[in-house]
Amino acid sequence: MTNSYPVNFHGSYLLYAVLLLLACLVVLQSNRVREMQMELRELRQWTLLVCGNREESSPDDVSRCGIFDPDRRTKWNGVRVKRDVKKRGSRQQRCTAEGGEFLHLVPLSSLSDDENDFTVVKWAPGQSLGAGLRVSGETVTVETAGTYFIYSQVLYKDTTWTMGHVIQKNLHGIESSLMKCIQSMPSNITVAQNTCYTAGVHYLEQDSTLKLCIPRKSAGLVLRPHTTFLGMFRI
Repeated sequence: MTNSYPVNFHGSYLLYAVLLLLACLVVLQSNRVREMQMELRELRQWTLLVCGNREESSPDDVSRCGIFDPDRRTKWNGVRVKRDVKKRGSRQQRCTAEGGEFLHLVPLSSLSDDENDFTVVKWAPGQSLGAGLRVSGETVTVETAGTYFIYSQVLYKDTTWTMGHVIQKNLHGIESSLMKCIQSMPSNITVAQNTCYTAGVHYLEQDSTLKLCIPRKSAGLVLRPHTTFLGMFRI
């Protein structure tokens, strides 16, 4: 009998502590629920103030306020899709009518001229718009004269101390260099990879031709569409 009293006392104390902890948790949870209810009421009031009545909401209100209605959303999306397609079609027609020529080229192969110590790249159309630019092998022929933005990039894998390329224009047999790009290269073949990018704005006459030329014979190039490319568009 002398040992049961301390055991019962400690057991009752532990039970009271657990009950007190549970009561505190219930109070905290109730406070959190009330806070969430207040935040929800404020959000509803804000939505009503900004978006107005749901039944009178417009497609723009649906996009802005997040109102979800499958039937109405399908109807509005159908109208919006038709409108976007119509806008894209009219924009493309306008660009073509205004001479919005665009040509992006991807590499096919490279050709080395050992006698003259240079390498050229043969191209294939990647993307194009209009009929003002035409590619054939390594040259691009300008059918429509105008001011063009020209860009080019080449990924070199070569240990020659410097690598680079030149954008050359030929007009009635007269050659000129429009842009040049020079890049230093590491001497270790395992890390000897560098890209060289250049771009500029130039006026191109009708029947003029462009060519990307690397002033190195048997130049080491990485001929992949995302690493080596040439493009131009009329501005």
